Amino acid sequence: MKRTVKKLLMIGVACSISLFSACPVLADNTGYYQEKYRNQFHFSPEANWMNDPNGMVYYNGEYHLFYQYYPYGTTWGPMHWGHAVSTDLVKWKHLPIALSPDENGEVFSGSAVIDWNNTAGFGKEAMVAIFTHSGSKGQVQSLAYSKDSGRTWTKYEGNPVMPNPPVPDWRDPKVFWHDQTKQWVMSLAAKDKIIFYTSPDLKNWKYASEFGPDGGIQANGQSSAYSYTLSEQKGQSFALEGEITLVEKNGRAGAGGLVFRSNKDATNAYTVNLDAEKNLLTLNKVEKGNVTTVVSKSMRLDTSQAYHVKVEANSHYFKVLLNGKQVLEGSDASFENGQFGLTAWNSTAVFRHVKFTNQSNFITNLSNWKPITGTWNDTAAGKLGKSDNDGYIISEEQGDQFIFKSNMTFLDANGSGALLFRADAEAKNGYIASVDASKDTVKLVKLQNGISTVLAETNEKIDTSKSHQVQVTASGNKLDLHIDDNFTLTAKDETFSKGLFGLHVNQSSVQFQDVNMTKFIDTDEKEIKNKSFETGDLTGWKTIKGNAFTNDHVTDATANWSGLFEQKGKYHLWGFSDKQDGDNATGELHSSYFKLSGSGEINLLMGGGNDPTNRYVSLVRASDDKELIRQANTKFADEKYQPYVWDASKYIGEVLYIKAVDQAVGGWGHINLDDVNVFNTEKMPDKVDSVAKEPEEVKQREGGELSDWNTVSGEWVKSTHGSNGGIWECPTLLELPVDGDSTKKKWVLQVSINDGAAAGGSGMQYFVGDFDGKTFKNENPPEEVLWTDYGADFYAAVDWSGVEGDNGEKYWLGWMSNWQYANNTPTTTWRSSMSIPRKIELTNTAKGLRLKQIPVSIDSIRNKQEKKVLKNLMVTENKNLLSGIQENKYEIIAEFDVSNTDAQEFGFQIQKEGSENTKVSYNVNKQRLFVDRTNSGSFDFGENVKDKHSVSMLPKDGKVKLHMFVDQSSVEVFGNDGTEVITDQLFPKLSSNKIRLYSKGGGVKLNSLKMYPLKSIWNKSPVDTNLSGWKSISGLWADTINGKQGRSKEDAFALSSEKAKNFIYEAKIKVLADSVSNSTGAGALVFRSDEQANNAYAANVDVLNNQVKLIAFRDGIGKDLIIYDDGGKLDLKTNTDYRLKVTAEGERIQVYLDDKLVIDAVDHTFSEGYAGLNVWNSTSLFNEVKLEIVD
Repeated sequence: MKRTVKKLLMIGVACSISLFSACPVLADNTGYYQEKYRNQFHFSPEANWMNDPNGMVYYNGEYHLFYQYYPYGTTWGPMHWGHAVSTDLVKWKHLPIALSPDENGEVFSGSAVIDWNNTAGFGKEAMVAIFTHSGSKGQVQSLAYSKDSGRTWTKYEGNPVMPNPPVPDWRDPKVFWHDQTKQWVMSLAAKDKIIFYTSPDLKNWKYASEFGPDGGIQANGQSSAYSYTLSEQKGQSFALEGEITLVEKNGRAGAGGLVFRSNKDATNAYTVNLDAEKNLLTLNKVEKGNVTTVVSKSMRLDTSQAYHVKVEANSHYFKVLLNGKQVLEGSDASFENGQFGLTAWNSTAVFRHVKFTNQSNFITNLSNWKPITGTWNDTAAGKLGKSDNDGYIISEEQGDQFIFKSNMTFLDANGSGALLFRADAEAKNGYIASVDASKDTVKLVKLQNGISTVLAETNEKIDTSKSHQVQVTASGNKLDLHIDDNFTLTAKDETFSKGLFGLHVNQSSVQFQDVNMTKFIDTDEKEIKNKSFETGDLTGWKTIKGNAFTNDHVTDATANWSGLFEQKGKYHLWGFSDKQDGDNATGELHSSYFKLSGSGEINLLMGGGNDPTNRYVSLVRASDDKELIRQANTKFADEKYQPYVWDASKYIGEVLYIKAVDQAVGGWGHINLDDVNVFNTEKMPDKVDSVAKEPEEVKQREGGELSDWNTVSGEWVKSTHGSNGGIWECPTLLELPVDGDSTKKKWVLQVSINDGAAAGGSGMQYFVGDFDGKTFKNENPPEEVLWTDYGADFYAAVDWSGVEGDNGEKYWLGWMSNWQYANNTPTTTWRSSMSIPRKIELTNTAKGLRLKQIPVSIDSIRNKQEKKVLKNLMVTENKNLLSGIQENKYEIIAEFDVSNTDAQEFGFQIQKEGSENTKVSYNVNKQRLFVDRTNSGSFDFGENVKDKHSVSMLPKDGKVKLHMFVDQSSVEVFGNDGTEVITDQLFPKLSSNKIRLYSKGGGVKLNSLKMYPLKSIWNKSPVDTNLSGWKSISGLWADTINGKQGRSKEDAFALSSEKAKNFIYEAKIKVLADSVSNSTGAGALVFRSDEQANNAYAANVDVLNNQVKLIAFRDGIGKDLIIYDDGGKLDLKTNTDYRLKVTAEGERIQVYLDDKLVIDAVDHTFSEGYAGLNVWNSTSLFNEVKLEIVD
């Protein structure tokens, strides 16, 4: 099945002339691919937004590059597939859009293959695209095919071929033919893992395996903030241990550690922290949310290294061991028992193999227990009380109205056990809820001055073979007693209204466990206050923490970037607010209390991100703050509201509240909420949301591995092999030779992550291992991260299918941007470029097999006449060997001898003017290659992306090699023959075009240097017009293969340099539209204009209003002179060429639509001026734009 073309891209490969044939009439070359920051030898779209490369396939001498494309804007929007081809991977020909959104949704990333044997039935050698549809059905996988070398496409009528996404983020299929098993193999990203599928025909896919999670957990740490997650398991005296790996994220090193004896929200706890930023190991106490150090020790702590941490707790004494050796010892008596957990600060921390062993475990939310009489001991099963007479133990907490309960287990059939409440410190005064196993009685007793008085008593058979839950509810003077959730006894007494809590035994041995006091809350309210936020703020709701839910989030907005919200009423709670840090805001919101009544149905509207762990709405019991139901936005990650229905009937009569939680940061790091209805009297709907259910009770264990983590704060996700700093995307699985040996190959799985990559933000990592047609196995330990590129701007790279080098090398390129700032780069009519194509293979290093990337030859665009050659010279601090050179697009190949250098640093300052420059250099002492763009311009790359990007690179035979490509707004550096690579965007001033070769701290020998100025790969504009000197006055204007494109919401103008008085002026005008609901308005011919189009005539084709108009603009304000609509019958269509012609002679102006005279006017306002174009509320195309001046 496999038919792969062997290609060796040699120096001087000629391109096909026919591939780059020109149009008969061309516009002036000025402006086409000449905008500020427009790269000249990297691929970029003629106009509009571009991101991931897609569908990379080689067929019939052409390299096909499809890419994520939004044709109606310069920021990310509804995705299409753009298309270009090349014969040499240097020069590119633009082709029309290949795939557009349809009823199944937008067209996200994917791949393309040649189906040589027609396995899919689309035709022999059909080009088949496998891509993600993203729409109302979620993210699903679909097919399209082409029988004419990718020029036209047909979508498969059976789409989607892979419906029913297992997770919302299920996308970016990369497909190849696996020769050994004779089947197609797909790698598909699924949030934090890659799932592999197999198919015989590209239509029917079968699950094979998955790769990613490794059984651990990870905190995607918040900047300068603590993150906590807790297990339901608790301990008192114990050993707690685990492996901790600290991971630098977006330039932050941070800390991670173990948590123990914690309360449920981690505001009171102990922690043992490894801090790589401060190189400090600490034992900390968290009290009321404030962290203080008990004891600490300075030591070197590295990121990306696993440390085994163990804490041993015995009463109030603690020992901390690191990698088997005791390093800390301390004591504190603040907290006696509590939950186990994990914490991280400021960055990413990964935890694996966390386990505990309990010596004693008395579970209680009361503290500082003090025995008064009798014998009291802590055991693994709880607090054991023994006494021949009255035995009391008392905690330090007090209460007035509460629910107090405990599980009691009688170790024999003698005597009684009891709960003591509203007591004094000596247990002389207070109340007792007593269970007498020997007499089978239950009593409510008052103690006053040591004298007992029975308030109420009843007979109750006590089965001493099992544990019994005893619960007291105290509200004012009313005391209620429940045994095993059954109401048993009540009494009224006003003697004591407040006091301490304790336990009591008499002539017995009783085990007490789960001794907890919770709030007693009562209300008759059936509804929550401000359930639909129609007050326009959070009245009735309470922000518990953070800034994810504030008054700024309550909005009356009806639409967003992706469509309508479809809220109920005017206002709603939109979890994204630019005023509150957007998606990076976190927090928690509570409704008012209500007593559930009616049918028990609760329904609400929710939108935003989908993440059951970090973004959800829940139903909570007010007394103990226990989550009863948890609901994430599982229906679709979208701003649009989706309805959710809960069956909460089992909680009727209980006092509850609604809780909204957002602990997520980054993309979709918010939830939206509206119309929360908690009182419904109609019959329970037949269909309720099955994901909404009460979390299962966790049984306490004496030891074992911990995995039942519950997020308290921050974002916690499953840990994976490599890095899981963000979502996994755009996988590609490929087999590569080792050091050019085609007989020695290994499989490489490439994965893009967003975010937390090497330089910060998005980036790429890879794994080396084995693949048997179903399962990929990583040969490196899970904590080892292999970065594909150490710069900030290399993402979503995939290889061309159907082609490889002589020894099996592959070719690929990546998107040269970063999701942290991709939508904001300072370009004009377009955004983003692709990297230079690269040949890839594996190479043996001291650390193991690593990726090697070699740029393809661009010899065809080298300006060899201006080549600069240097040999055997010393680079010193005071002399620049490249002085006088001014270039902004070039290639440098250099080799330095560092075997005897005394230089501390050497390299290049590129794009330099004054203090502005970017360093491409080598640090000799640290043996690191780096690019430093700290001073490379005024553009703000954001706090999550570092300014300096570096990678460890050891000299090879005493030499350091650099191969560098500098374009108008980028630099790509290949160190030591491509074993280390850094790719970065740069946005300097246009005048910054000098270069300095420098050293610091001493001299370094330059063995050789070749510098080639590079020619642009772009030719003349393809727009068919006889006008020249075009300039944009307003809006966005660009020349494309489809014509001159204009876009604006308001009136916008582009003017040529041609002036005319009497003339014939005509053009084809097409107003664009597709299924993404882009604006559709008008396109116009502008004539007799002044230099700024403030005063001019325009004749337009108005598709929105089905009119042709003659308009006069005076001082920038347009006024309709004449409107033609054919008596209301004119029916203008989008995506249709209309030939509009204007003839002007003196005061007479005539307008023709498709050669029909539709307007004949006389107007003397303007007699002469410039010819140009206008768009209004649309993206429009203008072609065959011709002006004929009439004498």
